[in-house]
Amino acid sequence: MRRRPWVKLLPYCATAVIFGVIFWRVPVASVVDALKQASALSFIGVFLPYSAIYWLLDSACLTWVITRFNHPVRFRDILPIRASMYLLSLINTNLGQGGITWYIHRKLQRPFLEILSSVLLIALMEIYQLLLFSTGGIIFFQPSSSEHVALVRELRIVYIVAWCLLVVMIALFTAARRSLRIRCWIENSWVRSIGRSFVAARPLDYVIVLAIKAPSFALALVAQHLALGLYGITIPFGKLVLFLPLVFLAAALPIAVAHLGTSQAAWLLFFGGNAPQAKILAYSLAAHFSFMFCNGLLGLLFLPSAARELTNLEVAASAQVHLKKPLVDKLSTQP
Repeated sequence: MRRRPWVKLLPYCATAVIFGVIFWRVPVASVVDALKQASALSFIGVFLPYSAIYWLLDSACLTWVITRFNHPVRFRDILPIRASMYLLSLINTNLGQGGITWYIHRKLQRPFLEILSSVLLIALMEIYQLLLFSTGGIIFFQPSSSEHVALVRELRIVYIVAWCLLVVMIALFTAARRSLRIRCWIENSWVRSIGRSFVAARPLDYVIVLAIKAPSFALALVAQHLALGLYGITIPFGKLVLFLPLVFLAAALPIAVAHLGTSQAAWLLFFGGNAPQAKILAYSLAAHFSFMFCNGLLGLLFLPSAARELTNLEVAASAQVHLKKPLVDKLSTQP
C-alpha cells in the first residue's frame, strides 16, 4: 500500500514535538554551554572502539543465526553489508533490518520472509538482552526517591509479564515441533514463513543468541561510564544497569527521526536527578551523535565493497533470467 505524504511527515513532527517539550523546560543556552565541556574528539575516542566491537558482535550473531536456520554464510561476507546497513539504521532501525534481509535473500536465493524470520529472531533477542541486564539492575539498584520506588515496582510487573511471554512463546513453538495439530495451524496461517526460525529454534538457540549479543551491552556500559566522566556526571552502577536498557529501547521506537527525541527524553526521565538537566541533555545529544557518527563512518568505509557485492548479485540474477528465457520459449513452442 502506498503511503500518503502526510504519514511520512509524522516522525519529523513527533521529533519536533518532543524537542519542543524538552526545550520548553530546559533552556537552549544552558545546553549549548554544557556541550562545550567536552570535545567531540574525546567522545569519538570513546565510542569508535565500541562501535567497531559492536559491529563485529552484530555480524557474528547474524552469521550464526542465518547459518543455523537458513543456509551457511561466511562471516567475512556479512561484515561489509552489516556495516553499510548502519547508514540506513541511522534513519530508522527497521530500514537497516529490511536492508540486511533483502541482501541475504538475494545472496542465498532463499525466500525473503524466511530470512526475515531469522532477522526478527535476532531483533527479539536484542530486546530481551536489554531486559536481562535491566532485570539484574532491579536486583542491585536501591531507589532513593518515592518516584523511583514506584517506577521500579511497575518495572518488576512489566518484566515478569515480558519473561512469561517469552517462556510461553518458546513453549508454543516447542509444542509445534511435536504436535501435528499445532504445526498444521502454524503452516496454514500467515505466520508460516515469518515463524519458520522461531519454530526451528530450541531453548539453547535463544541462549546462544543472548550470549553472543550480551557483550555488546556490557561494552556499552563501559563506554557510557567513560563518556559520562567527560562531563563530570556520576551515576551509580546499579542505576545505570537498570535504566540504560530502557534508554536504548526508547531510542529504538520508530516514532522519531534518527532515534532523536525519545532517547533524550528517556535520559532526562531516568537520570535527571544525577546532574543538572541541561548537562544530562547535552550529554545525551553528544553521546547520541558520537555513536551515530562512528556507525556512519563504519558504513561509509564498507559502502563501496557492499555496493560491488549488491551489483554482482543483480548481474547474476539478471543472467539467470536470460538463461531461463530461451528454455521457457522453447518449451512453450512444443506441442
